[in-house]
Amino acid sequence: MLRGAYVSLQDLVELSESSSPRVRSRKSKNLFSGERISVQRGRGVDFDEVRLYQPGDDVRNIDWKVTARKQIPHTKVYTEEKERPTLIVVDQTMSMFLGSANRLKSVAAAEIAARIAWRTLAERDRVGGVVLADDRIDVVKPYRNGTAVVRVLNAIVGANTELNVSRVNSNSKQSKSEAWRKLLLRIRRVASAHHRIFIVSDFASVEFSAIEDLLSRGRHHEMQAIHVYDEIERTLPPANYYNVTNGVSQLMFHSGRRSLRDEYSARFADRTNQLRVVCINNNVSFTSVSTDDELDSFNFH
Repeated sequence: MLRGAYVSLQDLVELSESSSPRVRSRKSKNLFSGERISVQRGRGVDFDEVRLYQPGDDVRNIDWKVTARKQIPHTKVYTEEKERPTLIVVDQTMSMFLGSANRLKSVAAAEIAARIAWRTLAERDRVGGVVLADDRIDVVKPYRNGTAVVRVLNAIVGANTELNVSRVNSNSKQSKSEAWRKLLLRIRRVASAHHRIFIVSDFASVEFSAIEDLLSRGRHHEMQAIHVYDEIERTLPPANYYNVTNGVSQLMFHSGRRSLRDEYSARFADRTNQLRVVCINNNVSFTSVSTDDELDSFNFH
């Protein structure tokens, strides 16, 4: 587990060994595993079966030996193996600059993205990335080499190390919603259709309409939303007086009131459930990850 408030390029590069699959199946049925078997059949890589010839079959696939032996036309059927480029969308905006124990959400998101990138490259698929920062969007087009992965990781580190409480402003919610709409346009340009897209974010401080617009791309791609959260967002700390600040203003509260604790937890659960429902409605896989989770054996699929 990467810890702390920031990550370095070395941190993310060193994840390459632990993120590579130990056993790689050429014919994986995992939705996000790379080099998968297409549901389409045709002149492809792997022979599948011999069956009776059907009108419309390619005559070049007729198995003449079986046809001669059985006196009925038979054809060879092939399973076509198809590659789909992978695009990793990583949120490194100020709402991710939060953590209560081992690390910040921004660091957890960086680790998740790095693990996905290295695993995808090990499976011989192309890897690219889109990094959402507070003031820009960095895009790395998918390529099948380590240089592309390092470029993605560099963009993540660049945005991550710029995070600072001094960047907080009162219009952050509006600006992040606008940034998400710009993000959608960037994704459309770099991934027109049939990509694998991972979105790693807390999905916070952004209007749900903007989230729905982005997740609607799940109808054109294989998409997974990875929701990153910190335990302090789900449950208030033990009963006591606390001072909290967002870098601009301060608030003191007592966390012992039962109604406050219940309302706080319910609000988090409701928003998480909303996000899950939006994903289901748009054919997007959903995973929720805490900043406390160890990711060595975590299966992003």
